[in-house]
Amino acid sequence: MNDLNAPRRLLSARGLDLDEPLRITTQVQTWKTQANTRVRFVEAHGLPMVDLLLRFRAGSVQDGPQSGLAALTLYNLDKGSAGLSADEHALRLERLGAVVDKRVRLDYAQLSLRSLSSPGLLAPAVALFRDLAAHPDFPAPALETVKSLLLANHASLRTHAQSRVSSEIYRHLFTGHPYGIPEGSSAEGVAAIGTDDLRTFHRKAFSANNLEMVMVGDLSRAQAEAIAEQISQALPQGWAATELPAPPPAQPARIHIEQNGASSTLAMAVPLPIPVNAPEYLGLVLANEVLGYGPESRLMQMLRQRHGLTYDVTSHLVPLQTGGLLLIQWETASAHVDASLALVRQTLETLCHEGPSLAELRFARQQISGQWVRSVAQNQRLASMLVEQAQLGLADDYLNTYLSRLSAIDTRQVRELTQSNLDLTRQVVASVGPAVAQMPLPSTDQ
Repeated sequence: MNDLNAPRRLLSARGLDLDEPLRITTQVQTWKTQANTRVRFVEAHGLPMVDLLLRFRAGSVQDGPQSGLAALTLYNLDKGSAGLSADEHALRLERLGAVVDKRVRLDYAQLSLRSLSSPGLLAPAVALFRDLAAHPDFPAPALETVKSLLLANHASLRTHAQSRVSSEIYRHLFTGHPYGIPEGSSAEGVAAIGTDDLRTFHRKAFSANNLEMVMVGDLSRAQAEAIAEQISQALPQGWAATELPAPPPAQPARIHIEQNGASSTLAMAVPLPIPVNAPEYLGLVLANEVLGYGPESRLMQMLRQRHGLTYDVTSHLVPLQTGGLLLIQWETASAHVDASLALVRQTLETLCHEGPSLAELRFARQQISGQWVRSVAQNQRLASMLVEQAQLGLADDYLNTYLSRLSAIDTRQVRELTQSNLDLTRQVVASVGPAVAQMPLPSTDQ
């Protein structure tokens, strides 16, 4: 029986009562391959599809002195592998109807394969995917092309206000730490990297025991084990990522970047001392939902509905391998930068002091529960959830206990958790826009 059928039935049922804790049982099977790769697998036969994710601890924090090494290694994997050119490799995948994606972040590099589960299509798709991950050729001409594309992307990000404010916050909070280069590379670092550097990094960081593997889809356990062994045995062996140092103590700051325009983009960050795998972290998830997720959140009500200061304001919890952040972002008229910032601070302080109301907590639970059910019911999103949980060190039963643990948290716990984990004296604010004379809050009748 496919365990994912239950969530799908719930989604189609009218009158679903999310006040009651939902019971969702998704059988996550876990094991280690002979090469010490950790695997999580969900057998789901509702669709003839397989999603396979490889997440290596090979993000930009592993660059060392060669800034850009992780990104260049990942983005050169599909430029030729096992003797096939990039065009030949892409054409064969296209003929099989398979899709490969790759992404690099601070903490990880990820490769994913989505394929039909028919053996005549899946087996050759997995073989191509294996060779891409394990046997890249790293041709020199391709490296120069990827370098140009990477630097062009970074130049584009530097003109994007939201990226700039986030980058400035990371640079300030993580000075001297690997997280302090949020773009993951510099022009000087990229220019100095050659194909031998890529090969050396690949032999280490793309090793089997530096990998979290997730499979979800139309497979048996035996088929999943065979695929896991095929890939892990082909990969380099016996290297583990460098453990990150603790981040430096957070220092408050107000950072402004002058840029012409009619509006300003702002971000506020508050460091989180609590790790994401701590049992009480879910209380902060609820607090964040109340604070800044969706049109009913406090920040949206205060900044948009009551004062018309912004079109959108959001808050996010950003989990990292060491620590994390509460990150709030919004855009407003440049003359209302100070007024909007004061309102954001006031809203956050009030939530920490008073906690959410019962009605807010109930609505937040409903929102989170609905999102959770929809994600578990879709194989591709479920695979992403599982690999994220594996990377962050969350328990194997995390999926099946999430909603019941969420429903057990009350308003007092949320208030106490925000008070003990959000030190508002250490907030960092960054803004991008023109420096203009400031105006008070727009009047409101509400």
